[in-house]
Amino acid sequence: MLITLAYQIPRQDMDSVLGTVTAYPLTEKFAAAWEDLPKRENQHRPRYSALATGLIAATGQPVRLFGERELAEEERSARSRMLLLTCEGALDDRLRVAVRAWEGHIRDGKGTAALVGLLPAPEQARSYADFVKFRPGQVPVMPGWVFGTAQWQVMRRLAAKRLRVDGRKPVCLRMDTDGSLLAWTPQDLLVNHAGTAFSMHRLTARLTTRVGVEDPVLCFDAHLSRISPQGNWAKNVWIDRGEDGTPILRLPLRRRRDEETGEWHSHLDPAIARILEACQLSPLDMPRELPRVPGRIRPQLASARFHALGSGPGPRFMMRLHEHIVSALPSLVPLTYEVDKRIKLAPRVTKYSPGGLTSAAVGPSGFRHVTLACVYATPEGRDRMLAEIAELAGSPVNPPEGGSSLHLNARLDVVDRYCPDLLAHNTVNRADCLKTLDLPIPADGLAAAWLETEYHPDAPRPEVDAKPHLRRLLGHLGIPAQFLATEPVLLPPKATAAGPETKKHAARAALRDLLRAAGVLDHRLLDAVTAGGRPHGLDRKVLLVGIHARRQQTGKEGKPLVLTMVALYIDPDDLANCRLLVYSDRRQAWVRGAGGTADFHSGAIGTTRFGRTGEKSELTRAVVEARLDALHMSLKPDAPRSTDDPSGTPMVVFVDTQETRTIWPGIQNTKLGTGPLPGDTLHAKGADVAVVRLNTEISEIGRPVTRRERANMPSDPQKPAAPDRKVYRLADTDRHCWLFAGRSASIKAKGGDRGAFYTRWTLPSALTSQLAVPWHSYTGKEIVVVRAGSWAPEQLAGLTASLCEQALVWDDRTQMPVPLHLATVLDEDHPDYRVWGGGGDLTPHRRPPVTARCHPPA
Repeated sequence: MLITLAYQIPRQDMDSVLGTVTAYPLTEKFAAAWEDLPKRENQHRPRYSALATGLIAATGQPVRLFGERELAEEERSARSRMLLLTCEGALDDRLRVAVRAWEGHIRDGKGTAALVGLLPAPEQARSYADFVKFRPGQVPVMPGWVFGTAQWQVMRRLAAKRLRVDGRKPVCLRMDTDGSLLAWTPQDLLVNHAGTAFSMHRLTARLTTRVGVEDPVLCFDAHLSRISPQGNWAKNVWIDRGEDGTPILRLPLRRRRDEETGEWHSHLDPAIARILEACQLSPLDMPRELPRVPGRIRPQLASARFHALGSGPGPRFMMRLHEHIVSALPSLVPLTYEVDKRIKLAPRVTKYSPGGLTSAAVGPSGFRHVTLACVYATPEGRDRMLAEIAELAGSPVNPPEGGSSLHLNARLDVVDRYCPDLLAHNTVNRADCLKTLDLPIPADGLAAAWLETEYHPDAPRPEVDAKPHLRRLLGHLGIPAQFLATEPVLLPPKATAAGPETKKHAARAALRDLLRAAGVLDHRLLDAVTAGGRPHGLDRKVLLVGIHARRQQTGKEGKPLVLTMVALYIDPDDLANCRLLVYSDRRQAWVRGAGGTADFHSGAIGTTRFGRTGEKSELTRAVVEARLDALHMSLKPDAPRSTDDPSGTPMVVFVDTQETRTIWPGIQNTKLGTGPLPGDTLHAKGADVAVVRLNTEISEIGRPVTRRERANMPSDPQKPAAPDRKVYRLADTDRHCWLFAGRSASIKAKGGDRGAFYTRWTLPSALTSQLAVPWHSYTGKEIVVVRAGSWAPEQLAGLTASLCEQALVWDDRTQMPVPLHLATVLDEDHPDYRVWGGGGDLTPHRRPPVTARCHPPA
């Protein structure tokens, strides 16, 4: 049995757990007055959170303001268009004073304040249960604002009891105005040996629903929040006003540069100062020079290239948190998962075959021949590339420098080219340099470029980064690319050179990623998913499709939606007959994986035509339906070559819950299987289409804490037992919901499980160096079979887990199954991924390697 930080709230106990909420229903007139507020420079009205922040500062109470989209249908029917909520009863006169002062600031003293005259009297405090609709056999339905505020009373009750951690002094928890709990006491801060870096334990809760559970569900988690005592790289700040019984304020923090001295100083939103002045409250002074040791003011570090304290409180702390929750909130019912004995995973393969890649491995690319082009600027780069390829081939590799290709097998070659000008981080004519490479590409062949790039994390970032330009230029030529970092000859002071093992790992990961982009796959994928004597293994041909959708937040003209689709045709009997396909917007067709990758990287990222809501979501759905229909019914020459009728090939579609549930409402818990789903058009035509959704958002599914079984249990009962390499089914339900729990590569490494033996507060003095190391907790992914098609649901769950367990390009599991993982990586490799307005990136490794992004720390 697997224990997680997810708990059912029995409906009869909702009042005692969630308490009450006080609402101010704001009418259409208030909403109209809001729309009449002056626009900012970005031509947007003030966000609802801006006013709520001012009210928080003035009242010291948790306050939220929600728009129409978050209201229940009954609230909209009563002509409410906005809702102001607090959990501590009606607000006093400071509400009106604060609203008037805030609007005066927004209007800059011009015009008449209108909002305050439209504020209604508060409703009577009401139970959260009044806003929950229970449905037999289905998850409950609640308005959006319930999910955003329910944690307030829960966390207040959780803070009423001190947290006990392995015999140390019980920890006093303080609630902040965001509904988090903080280990605020100075002696509970984590401090590095030099006394220059600080972190604070923070607990969070989230109300959610769970497929198969008819009551609401609470998920908890714990984090380490890094403190920037002087406000550097901070966007928010915690302030303790020293008033007994009031939450700690969490407010936005701004930075301002002194024009005379050039020094940066922190300050709060001037609207907050205006509100406090109007309410005749003492100002929240931000000293010009903040102290170097956190006190009552603690800026939260948002980002940093380096921090002397590691992230994550570790799995042992998570187990103590679980014990604290069931003790302080005994009416909560822990959700438990049982091992699904019907699902057996194949052993994971981490090494190539002794004889290297066979010719069959080139088959999934769809090309008759593939040439790996090693383009280098230094002898070290060439040596590292060829050494890794030699390990792949199972024999020495030494092609003539700049000459003809060397055969690795009948369908795979390697060449090397010396071209430092092409790879240099400066402004050069790279198009001309590319012409000099003269790559030998036979008919129906593919070239895949492995390029050296100069990089060290501590070195200054170049003004012009060669990588995005090269990836885009090579994409126009139909050549997928991957990069291998080599360090500058002269390292910055105090910078440490990478060791041989680190360099070996980087070269191994880069080569495998290049092969993935080229569509060259070895036997390990088929070994993982085919039956092989295991129950419910794959024993028929199938199309596996991953649909990835991400909002690019940095567009100049709106926020484009990036939509990528990858298909993997699996023939369990013949690796050479498998195919990797990518939908190409450039060619408006499904093409071979390498060609689709190159096409995507050569063009703009995303389009504002697509979206997740409203008419744009309808267009997105229609486009996806057309693409799936084209894949299934009209396979192109680049697609799988099979004697079977392609239209009869079953299809399994994988989607990410977070990314796609507003595009396809049928993926949502409240409308599971009853709203639109990907593949609906094919399904209506009688095609065999299954839909599986993945959710990796720990705050929604509950972090695995420990397991309780007879075998392989720790001798120390206070130590959590790590999840087994098994698939767990949600107990006591008949819905198709599983949890695939696990441990990251880091926690499985030598010494990586310190967080299971100790908490960061109880580390022995001999191990205090471990404070600088990230501690990973156990993680997991929820698998829900939304539409089973002709498959047994547990067979799809096992297939999904196998496609996560056996990665294509590295030695551990991935967050998403192979087709969805490939669609995600396709986006992340784009030259304009998360780059403002497009046009290049100055960060040599914008995303971490595949090995680093599969299991984030707690």
